[in-house]
Amino acid sequence: MSADYDAIVVGGGHNGLVAAAYLARGGSRVLVLERSPVLGGATRSEETWPGYTVSTAAYVCSLFDPRIVDELELRDHGFSAYRKEPASFTPLADGRSLLLGSDNAQNAAEISRFDEADVEGFASFERNAETLGAEVYAHLADDEPSLASVDPAIRDLFETSVASFIERFVATPVLQATLATDGLIGTYAGPRDPGTTYVLAHHYAGRIFGEQGAWGFVRGGMGAISGAVASAARAAGAEVRASSEVLSIAERDGSGRLEVRCADGSAYRARSVLSNADPSTTFLKLCDPDALEPAFVARVRGWRAEGVSIKVNLALGELPNFTARPGTEPQPHHRATVHIAPDVDYLQRAHDHARSKGASAEPMLECFMQTPTDPSLAPPGKHILSIFAQYFPYSTASRWSLDAKHAAVRTIVETLARYAPNLPDIIEDWDVLTPADIEARIGIAGGHIFHGELLPGQIFEHRFPVRTPLAGLYLCGSGTHPGGCVTGIPGRRAARAALADLRAAV
Repeated sequence: MSADYDAIVVGGGHNGLVAAAYLARGGSRVLVLERSPVLGGATRSEETWPGYTVSTAAYVCSLFDPRIVDELELRDHGFSAYRKEPASFTPLADGRSLLLGSDNAQNAAEISRFDEADVEGFASFERNAETLGAEVYAHLADDEPSLASVDPAIRDLFETSVASFIERFVATPVLQATLATDGLIGTYAGPRDPGTTYVLAHHYAGRIFGEQGAWGFVRGGMGAISGAVASAARAAGAEVRASSEVLSIAERDGSGRLEVRCADGSAYRARSVLSNADPSTTFLKLCDPDALEPAFVARVRGWRAEGVSIKVNLALGELPNFTARPGTEPQPHHRATVHIAPDVDYLQRAHDHARSKGASAEPMLECFMQTPTDPSLAPPGKHILSIFAQYFPYSTASRWSLDAKHAAVRTIVETLARYAPNLPDIIEDWDVLTPADIEARIGIAGGHIFHGELLPGQIFEHRFPVRTPLAGLYLCGSGTHPGGCVTGIPGRRAARAALADLRAAV
């Protein structure tokens, strides 16, 4: 026997939970099935070590839609976020460094130590990048996304390389590299590759802090987003079940309902099923590909979704002591994103080396420490350092032995230790997610954090639509518009479509 619901959400990641909350508030009887014992998918927090609350995968917040926060009343369910300040810190091997934040005068002082002409160039870059981000933001929630709706001049820029875009404004190598990283995060492309300006625009699209493109932390760790949304969904009447792995989605009896079968033998039916899984998992694993048109299956198989990012979480006995700004007492640069990216050529070599050799010998690093501003996440005097490293492709990482995986972590730690020499001696524990681990632990095929490249050909209408070829099945994860990062928007869009269809069928 199968239990009946109006809607079933497969996957309790943040987008699936957002979809469930909207569906339940819309009057639907909703069931969420999450395979992991931990809710949130990539937007989770775990006690990785006793006394530590670690943002396992996703680590910072910007693009989470403020409309969702208001509509689901998430502040009443514990959601709280605060801006990251300063914004970025890039140390150099020669002892110099670049620290940027929201203070224009301080930014000017930092930049002028390299090139006074770049002070105005940086201000111009920020204005232009924010314009790109604002245009993306204006279309994030479109029910029918189309690049034709984008300003033509901006649409043309989406096709360009992030290096060429940045070089229009500034000449200082370390400043160029610092700005270019936003065009590369999660992307198997180098800064001189076309289309990476769109990735930068996407990362400037957030408004959760009321300012275009600002980034920050979620109080209590990223799992607090998922916890707040799950609380809102339950308050609206949704059932949310962890440790419930879905094996299949299919139309069984001609009733117009879909049946969802789980690994424990349970089965459920609903008129609408919303999959928070990536396109490959949804259509090639959970669905029977023979039930789909061959052309559609070919599109899924050709979807570019090879993850290249490693996430390393470190438990530290003290703060890193950077040669460029010495000291282990909390300082402004400890609160910033720490970039290891001395120039654009370094970033391009990291990409090119992965293409030719299988992994970067000198990787791009983006590092975060929330504990200086939220000490509740670690025991007294301890800290968590999260390192996001590229490029370590899934096709390589999936074949790694344990020793090879540890060697990749050593490469990452040794790279950062060139700038903070005390780092190896203060590491008390560590956890790593290669793309293969992201697939195994989080459930994203290929380990691609955005469910597919955010490059031209896979953005706006070229992502998968929320309504799928299987009647009653919707895609509510990042494989649909607007794509990756913690936005909640794919869940909101899919719930709107499912509710509209449910009401039309009555």
